[in-house]
Amino acid sequence: PLPPSTRAGWKPPFNEEAGGDGIPFDTKLQTVNRLQEGLHFEDGERYTRDSYRDMADAFKRKYLETHQRVADETERLRRENPGWSDDACEARALEEEFWRIVETDTEKIRVEYGSDLDADVYGSGFASVPVGSAAAAAGATPDSDSDEDGGVPHAWDFGELIRHPSNLLRVVGGDIPGLTRPWLYFGMMFSAFCWHVEDHYLGSINYMHAGAPKTWYGAPTHAADAFERAVREIIPGIFKDAPDLLHRLVTLVPPAVLGEGHGVPVCQTLQRAGEFVVTWPRAYHAGFSHGWNVGEAVNFGTADWVPMGRAAVNDYQHGVGKRDSIFSHEKMILDTAKAFVRRYGYGDESSREDQSLRAPWIARMADALRAELEIIEKEQRAGRAVVTSKGVKEVAGKENEASKHENEDENCALCKAMPHLAVVHCARCFEIAEKIEFEQAVARARAEGRSAAGAAWALQGGSSSERLRRMGRYHRRRRRNRPMFCLGHALDGNCGHGVAELVMTTNASMDELERVLGALRK
Repeated sequence: PLPPSTRAGWKPPFNEEAGGDGIPFDTKLQTVNRLQEGLHFEDGERYTRDSYRDMADAFKRKYLETHQRVADETERLRRENPGWSDDACEARALEEEFWRIVETDTEKIRVEYGSDLDADVYGSGFASVPVGSAAAAAGATPDSDSDEDGGVPHAWDFGELIRHPSNLLRVVGGDIPGLTRPWLYFGMMFSAFCWHVEDHYLGSINYMHAGAPKTWYGAPTHAADAFERAVREIIPGIFKDAPDLLHRLVTLVPPAVLGEGHGVPVCQTLQRAGEFVVTWPRAYHAGFSHGWNVGEAVNFGTADWVPMGRAAVNDYQHGVGKRDSIFSHEKMILDTAKAFVRRYGYGDESSREDQSLRAPWIARMADALRAELEIIEKEQRAGRAVVTSKGVKEVAGKENEASKHENEDENCALCKAMPHLAVVHCARCFEIAEKIEFEQAVARARAEGRSAAGAAWALQGGSSSERLRRMGRYHRRRRRNRPMFCLGHALDGNCGHGVAELVMTTNASMDELERVLGALRK
């Protein structure tokens, strides 16, 4: 048996301050009886951590008082299954009640779900632990990692998972909530997370900090295509109007219908407080809460995920229901490969450690990065050759005036990919859009009696406290008025200015790609 200190480490202590002290958060209003219809969720009320729990507890208490059949079904299950615990009987009865509501649509039930709350804003549910504790994160020190009470992160804190060397997402720029920063979730009875896969087909890890259980349903990775076909057959009319339905996280299809009617394997589990649920790349999952609870989740990507990440980008570009990429897959692979080569001495005979001393995951990571980078290098070489042969000018990223104000990657205007390594735009379109925006900003400023020079500065976001919000609007305007294209669609724009005006911005040279590849091959 494990020593007590080690056993305790498997169940991290709950930070009861998670959710913020009096900080309100938004909720999604879900009409449970219409979850099969793919309707957009309306905004619910705003709650604090404590007022949400009060509401959730009151809802469950009133519902059970007015729906005696739940108690009756619990009692029946208890009689017929003497080996089941009381909790298991109640959980099964609530599951049957949930699907009765969803499938029959005979009773209007509305609940509110506090989802997607940035843990950096509302606080993580993982409490800190004393310095030197067996449960403390590896390498945590009071100087660099302690909080105001002198504690350090727990080893299972998702912030530690994000920084793990085998997690490729640690090199993704942009600090993306839910992807590279954990999200917090406040649930109530019947609040649901609808069928979906993670962005870029990543894996996810979910921890239940406190409260009532969640029922989870999952379809394995190998059944993803069968799952999508089945859902399109079950609700064809909704898919006709919304081809990207499964990207919206607003639709539930009963697991029994998927399994019995369409042969899709569906498993389920009951997650209780103190338990983790891990979903693998492109594994569809859904579920609902049995009462008030607090959960936390974050994505991860290991070496095994890399081919699936490429498949996700391809599906975003060419599949039914296109959608924007969240980050540049090829940039992440290149950045990870460069960091990997530096850290583990690949390609440097003078600093390489003995291969036999390396952990097995390091060899798997090297193989995965090399295989993917070979594909990227081949695509970049062929694509750049095609566009330059047509007369498109090439400039290095830092020399490109058109992108001097950009601090984020752009999606291809046609296929939704986020190319990054080589992006094509029309210089004439950029020039015209810049001039129009400048003239409009100056005209508005003069009409309002403001400084024209100040308006021009504000166009770039200015230096006020509104900078980040304005920069968001500015980048949306840039995407709309200054379309960017990947190599595959470089010549497909219809602005009419001709190939002579096209410019290819390269953010990594072919020599750089070859150097990294060469190091990984040694």
